[in-house]
Amino acid sequence: MDSTPTFTGRSRRRRTNPWVRAGDAIARSVITFGGIGTIVAVLLVGLFLLSVALPLLRGSRIEADVSRAADLGTAAAIGTDESGAIAWVLQDAADGAAGGGVDLIGVADGSRLLTRSAADCGLEGATAVRIVPGGMLAAVGYADGRLRTGRIGLESTFLAAAPPAAARSLAVARAVVADDAIIVRTGADTFARVVFVTTLGTPSRALTERIVDVDVVQLTDGMLAAAVDTSGRVRIEKSTVKRNMLTGKDTTRTTGATLDAEPGFRPAFVRVSELGDQMFLVATDGSARRSVIRDVEQPRTMETFSVTDDGRSVAAVERLFGGTSLAVADTAGDVRVFFAVEREAAKADDGLSTVVAKRFPAATVGAGGSRRIRATAIAASPRSRLFAVAEADGDADAGVRLLQATTGAEVLRVSGISGRPPVRAVCITPREDALLSAGHGTLGAWTLEVPHADVSLGALLRPMWYENFPGPAHAWETTGHESFESKYGLVPLIFGTIKATVYAMLFATPIAILAAIYSSQFLHPLWRARIKPTIEMMASLPSVVLGFMAGLVFAPVLERWLMTVITGLFAVPLTLLVAAHAWQMLPAGVRFRLAPWRLPIVGLVALPGGVAFANAIAPWVERLLFEGNVIAWLNGRGGSGAGGWFIAALPLAAVAVAAGVGRFVNPAIRRASQGWSQSQAAAVAFAVFVGGVLATAGLAAAIAVQFDVLGWDIRGGLLGKYEQKNSLLVALGMSFAIIPLVFTIADDALTSVPDHLRSASLGAGATPWQTAVRVILPSAASGIFSAVMIGLGRAVGETMIVLMAAGNTPIMDWNVFTGFETLSAAIATELPEAARNSTHYRVLFVAALALFAITFLVNSAAELVRQRFRRRALEL
Repeated sequence: MDSTPTFTGRSRRRRTNPWVRAGDAIARSVITFGGIGTIVAVLLVGLFLLSVALPLLRGSRIEADVSRAADLGTAAAIGTDESGAIAWVLQDAADGAAGGGVDLIGVADGSRLLTRSAADCGLEGATAVRIVPGGMLAAVGYADGRLRTGRIGLESTFLAAAPPAAARSLAVARAVVADDAIIVRTGADTFARVVFVTTLGTPSRALTERIVDVDVVQLTDGMLAAAVDTSGRVRIEKSTVKRNMLTGKDTTRTTGATLDAEPGFRPAFVRVSELGDQMFLVATDGSARRSVIRDVEQPRTMETFSVTDDGRSVAAVERLFGGTSLAVADTAGDVRVFFAVEREAAKADDGLSTVVAKRFPAATVGAGGSRRIRATAIAASPRSRLFAVAEADGDADAGVRLLQATTGAEVLRVSGISGRPPVRAVCITPREDALLSAGHGTLGAWTLEVPHADVSLGALLRPMWYENFPGPAHAWETTGHESFESKYGLVPLIFGTIKATVYAMLFATPIAILAAIYSSQFLHPLWRARIKPTIEMMASLPSVVLGFMAGLVFAPVLERWLMTVITGLFAVPLTLLVAAHAWQMLPAGVRFRLAPWRLPIVGLVALPGGVAFANAIAPWVERLLFEGNVIAWLNGRGGSGAGGWFIAALPLAAVAVAAGVGRFVNPAIRRASQGWSQSQAAAVAFAVFVGGVLATAGLAAAIAVQFDVLGWDIRGGLLGKYEQKNSLLVALGMSFAIIPLVFTIADDALTSVPDHLRSASLGAGATPWQTAVRVILPSAASGIFSAVMIGLGRAVGETMIVLMAAGNTPIMDWNVFTGFETLSAAIATELPEAARNSTHYRVLFVAALALFAITFLVNSAAELVRQRFRRRALEL
């Protein structure tokens, strides 16, 4: 039947209205689509972050060896032009008639394009040539002791006019000779003219023996060169160029010093730091010297050390990108990276000590790796900490290893190049896209793909020993000068995110939850209707405004009134508790009449009174605990650690005393209070409170004195150096964003507890406070926990407040008065400046992925805990 008669006489249909069914179906579909769509959107965000970050973990690649039979002599050095299409090979000076000459080779086909004799290049009689990787800066030493500096290399200029007819049919990267120059096709419609340039200055004749090694660096005001001869004497020269502002004429002034040979020490290698402040001398037996040459006329030897083990001989020495690290290869094939660092135990007068930062074991061949392959040459990359090591196993097998000095990893290795004499010279092209090697009569070329060699999972999460650092450390520092070593450690950012979250939640969570308890259980409905919307409106404050206020307005105020703020953390709660006890001692009639005005009394009398009390005692506390200047004490300028320990121990002492009073004192008072009047009970409670305060202060003082006697200083831990933008400031700023969220959700959870539970508790004789703590709170635990987790999520992902109030210093300590850098702040500040698909760009996406994972894990764990609280609440 479609309808049934009723007592009203109207028929009621049993079938649901089609429009209602349609509405239900539409609502169900929309809700389902929205839920699934949300999940899919979140997953797509994670997949996108993962897709951008994954290429960082992709291994480096090298194409098959391309051997070019260029009919070369014995190579002494090798290099390329900017594009890597043309290679120049400097022949060994002892290699017959071709000695000291330069061959220009087309890398694509191995053809010899041009040859320059030693006389044409000014290299006749040269015994040592040093050309800085990636440039043309050069130093040349000669058999008679002369030292010259200048420019040697290939110089490219793009052709603006039409290329020669012979070049128009060239394929890309192919070259042809025209008018004593090389024309290279660099693109579909672009050509470059490449010429070999040799420009050497006036020779220095301070040395008289055959020069065995030279080095040169470019300084801001000139060049600095060093040379060592067969007798062990060393020459250092600095050429300073000054321009006359009136005439425009340049004047070159040369200064320097010659170091006599040291008995028993014959250096075979000399390297100068990029800043021109240090010089390293290395002998073939592994002994080495480090000298300070800031004053080139008075160099001073700082320390003596060894670069090899077990008496092995040195095969090659190279200065790496960054300018202060040396890569040293021994004849057994091991490679070590050295640089000077500051150390307290350093014996040198300048406080530096040369250390072995990285070790690369030799490659091995044979059954079980029984035979080590010796190293023959090293070449540094001109744009990163990569360097190539040429190896040889007798005259049969040769190979090249590509190593990374930051991560200490072997990026790749070309081995088993049989039928080829040992590699004598090797180079990495300026664009880091090819690797060239030269032996006796052979040119080898490999195409490289090493886009992110300086990043690995270990480099992101483990401490790395960076150049000039005293030891392995977690560091985040992505930009700097041209030869800067990027540091991509994510741990400081993760630590900063955790630190910001912990301090913000410690400050905001108690205030928000206690406010929610008071609002939902004790506040008059009229006041609650006004206060709750006001607090909820705080959530609408933009983060950038809060960050601006914290960083530019609150920061100077906090610095000026720091001691008042510290004392206020204890004085204000103490004043409120005193006011609560005073309220209990009022006559019952007075309390009843003033009950509707409790909140205004607290807000207008007790709270300002607590602030005034904190401000009044702050100078006394500062003189008593911190010798009159808390900021100077925090910065380590005088005073013991007892004052800091006292402040830190107060909360723990208060908890311990409160637990003791609740466990032993209160039960005794309840037994003895039969027949007491309300005023008597209030007076005894106040006396117990005063005794508890004194006991708390005494216990905290005892802890502080004990720790100070043991020599423990809290500075360097929870307290320490004061910075204007610090964690306390961030906690204050973020509390304006977190408190409204936690308060609103917690208040709703508390008010949603069924009234019958509250009524039953009150009817059984429980006080409103006992009802709130023992009945209402457990029932609303799941909702309160959800509120805290939402606040935690807001704190983890907060950007603008942290960006403007934390200082963005990626340091790792729990000092509440120092700043930090978070994952979100690093992404916000650096992603717009990072080149697309660069290492920096992808590492920032790894940081975003880490933030995504942290949020996902925290929310998942929170949901599990919330479900557990909910099951317990259902059992009530």
